[in-house]
Amino acid sequence: MTRLESSHEANHHFIIQTLVLLLGVSVVGSNAFLMSPVMHDISASLSSSVGETARAVAAYGGTLALTGLFLTGYVQRFGYKTALMLSGAVLTGGIASTGLAWNWQMLVVSQAIAGLGAGIMLPTLYSMTAVISPKGKESATLGKVITGWSLAMVAGVPLSAFIADLLSWRYAYFLVSGLSLAATLGFLWLPKHETGNRTEPTSLRSAFTLPASLPTFLICFLYMVSFYGVFTFLGSHVQLTLHYSTFFSGLTVLAYGVGFGVAGLTGKRLDEHTPQKLIKPTLFSLTLIYLSFVLLATSYWLLLAGCFIWGFANQLGLNCLVSILTQLDQNQRVRLLGIYSAVAYSGTMVAGITFGLMYDIGSFNTLLVAASALCFASFLISTTAYKR
Repeated sequence: MTRLESSHEANHHFIIQTLVLLLGVSVVGSNAFLMSPVMHDISASLSSSVGETARAVAAYGGTLALTGLFLTGYVQRFGYKTALMLSGAVLTGGIASTGLAWNWQMLVVSQAIAGLGAGIMLPTLYSMTAVISPKGKESATLGKVITGWSLAMVAGVPLSAFIADLLSWRYAYFLVSGLSLAATLGFLWLPKHETGNRTEPTSLRSAFTLPASLPTFLICFLYMVSFYGVFTFLGSHVQLTLHYSTFFSGLTVLAYGVGFGVAGLTGKRLDEHTPQKLIKPTLFSLTLIYLSFVLLATSYWLLLAGCFIWGFANQLGLNCLVSILTQLDQNQRVRLLGIYSAVAYSGTMVAGITFGLMYDIGSFNTLLVAASALCFASFLISTTAYKR
């Protein structure tokens, strides 16, 4: 085999491995987003209230967060590939069981099982990008893999919702479980990677004592609270304040997802400038974007354009934060990203409570100002955390 043929084959394997990781992320995202548009159908089918059905969402997010926090340290005992195969099987089983649920209690248990698999799978997927990437292109590869969230938002969930409307919500979950199975089988293409010390799991204390880890987790938390705090109530603003239908509300999510996906193609900039440098202007830009939404949110079409820019900037920020964590310590990479998952989902819960209260008392503009303040605080932390 000539050197050119060898290089071509290596590039072919790299493309397939990247697509497999992207598919894995999109499955985690699809399951996270799917229940919202079909919740009424599920409640009617199971003869349960919307509140009882919604407990399944909390079960998925809560189990994912706890698993990421406490169990990812054991991944090094098995290696990334084995951990992905096992967690993928658990996730597939949990999603399939969701489609078979005959009451809301089984629905909750099924989604908790899915969260158990996703809690290990998601940080391991992010960590594996550093293994398959060519030297110097780690952030660019990560940017492509992270677009799995965009794929879930602009394709996976709408397609699943269409199937649910055409056939049944159960078939929507069967579709996502099929994609999860395909991703799990695709993990066979990944390299078998030794993660260092395979005898003892890494500890939470050792992860938190790494230089720059604590400020990075704090930035992640503030970043996620600001995002979810605005994103959660965006649809309500479009419908109740701007008086547009659910369809137009969905277009804002689509615009955000497209911007998020387009930004995934610019990951090489992180490799050129380092994520520690790029996170600072990104956080400051998000501060200005949230403030500009005070004006943009008065017009639907300006808001739609703003959502594209918002998605673009948010993908850069997410890529920077995950890249920073993957670089802190190779032997604790999955543990660090597991903590990140827990921090992110904690931010989701805090945003739902605090921004919900602010929305009831004030208005959508109140949320925008609060989100801008949180991003500016993150920017100030980044200026001192990443001096070196």
